[in-house]
Amino acid sequence: MAVIGILNCKMLQDEIIYLIQNDSEIKDITVIENGEHEEFIQKLNENGISYSLAPMIHSVPDLNDRNDRNDQNDQNNKNNQNEDGLSLIVWNLELGLHEKPKLLKEEVYKDLEIFAKKVDGIYLLYGLCGNVLGHVEDDFKDVCPVVILRDPEGEIVDDCIGATLGGRRQYLNLLRSFHGVGTFIFTPMYEATTDEFFNHSRDRNGFTEEQMIEMNKFMFESSNYKRIARLETGLHYTKDTEEPLKRFADTYNFEIFDLEGGNQKVFDECYQKLKNQISEKSCSV
Repeated sequence: MAVIGILNCKMLQDEIIYLIQNDSEIKDITVIENGEHEEFIQKLNENGISYSLAPMIHSVPDLNDRNDRNDQNDQNNKNNQNEDGLSLIVWNLELGLHEKPKLLKEEVYKDLEIFAKKVDGIYLLYGLCGNVLGHVEDDFKDVCPVVILRDPEGEIVDDCIGATLGGRRQYLNLLRSFHGVGTFIFTPMYEATTDEFFNHSRDRNGFTEEQMIEMNKFMFESSNYKRIARLETGLHYTKDTEEPLKRFADTYNFEIFDLEGGNQKVFDECYQKLKNQISEKSCSV
């Protein structure tokens, strides 16, 4: 049984649930229990998806050890990859890493090095994210297949919003349509985590809530941010987003409007690309 690792920004939990529900090949799911997993497993529970928890990534056996164990248990299997189906290991990373792109890159690269020993391929659910992950596939090409989010033109998407819109061209066209009016584009996960996303530096730097709000107000006004666009993704796994969204909009006096056009095409195509790479690698062994 081939093993796929998903290393993801927690903003993209819903897309993982979607992939799981639409891939009948997945037979086994393991979630890394690292403090960033609670919302994700709640959604798994709500959708009747079975899984197991692994206390931190180091508790997951290396791929070679897992294959040796399977050989001992069943001498008829020469390699675990010959079994039907897929095993999925999901590792959610901290949202606050986006605050410092250099730190994000260091953490992602460190985690990829660990993950690569435990899986046949890694689906990296990130975009450029501050232009720090643009070479990640090449940097790991001799270690383990890694697929980052790319649009149909082959360009790495800017971020999770760009991925949900279908690519960089669609993202740019949408931003141009705003005619210079600063507009936050929120998916349901953004709506649910506005406090966490925008106030992450508060506790880290010792700011009070009032100080954080004033800093955000200055930043938003300087950048002419006035609106929030609620992007319809077609996924409805994240519940109860109205209250945090309204609180955020009221705090900064933002207008809210609905926006169509979200889809899972990029996520589907990149996931299939990784599966194909793993299959080709298995056949060449």
